[in-house]
Amino acid sequence: MLTLPSTSLSSSGLFSHLDEINNAWTIPPDKSLFQSLTIDVPSDIHLWSDKTYQDVKNFKKLRIDDTSGLSLNDIVPVISRCQCLQELSLSYSLLSDNLLSAISRDDHVCLETMKIDAYSDSMPFERISDEAWYNLQSHSPDLNLILTSHLTEEDDHDALLTTSIPVTHLYLGGFPPAKMVQRISENCPRLVELIVSSYSSDMIDPILISIAHKCPNLSAVGLGDCELTCSGLVEFVSICKERLRALYIWETSLVDDAKFDVTQTISKVSSLLGRTWAPEYIPPW
Repeated sequence: MLTLPSTSLSSSGLFSHLDEINNAWTIPPDKSLFQSLTIDVPSDIHLWSDKTYQDVKNFKKLRIDDTSGLSLNDIVPVISRCQCLQELSLSYSLLSDNLLSAISRDDHVCLETMKIDAYSDSMPFERISDEAWYNLQSHSPDLNLILTSHLTEEDDHDALLTTSIPVTHLYLGGFPPAKMVQRISENCPRLVELIVSSYSSDMIDPILISIAHKCPNLSAVGLGDCELTCSGLVEFVSICKERLRALYIWETSLVDDAKFDVTQTISKVSSLLGRTWAPEYIPPW
């Protein structure tokens, strides 16, 4: 989670439906109805030794929770058998062209939700081909793809967001690499909701404005420790005012410039949105 105060993005209501999705993954598997399943096996137990995993055709939810004992040789066959799968949660390190191809087969129902987590300790990542992502998007056009990244500048993040990925909800936690943030507008055209916990390379204005132009479905934005000019925020809101339903920005992130100070910015943004808006107050302690 973001390391923010009590008024943080995580407690503001933004992405509240993601909490519902997360809760869905914790439901114990109903072995009689075959509705949901969490794969959590120690490394010394073969995946298929449990009868639960031997008939997964009708499972609708699948979470691969512990990857310590799993390989793609285990996972791809599971995905191939889950023909009714609607929700999938797994580590980015387990993604592959073969796995996405298995989900995108004609005999599989359309995937509704895919939750991907990228952590430093799950490196290295395999670069997914454009074709694999395209096939997934074509097969499941209404897919909600939720990507949560906890990578830093020190991590090997070159495989992440280097191609056009059909991500709809992007959460960059911790201290995301500047290059990753800069790739969003070019490689995430389906983006609906965005959280960036921090960006220290420079003002985030140009990146935010580019995202507004190139991500026509963007409707919710939350920024943590990211500096942006007041005029930059006004320009961003001007571009996507009619679709922006949630905007969370720290008051301490706004920088006065020649056109607007913070007070003028609050008034202008409220006018553009057609509702009262104010930045998030951050206590000094």
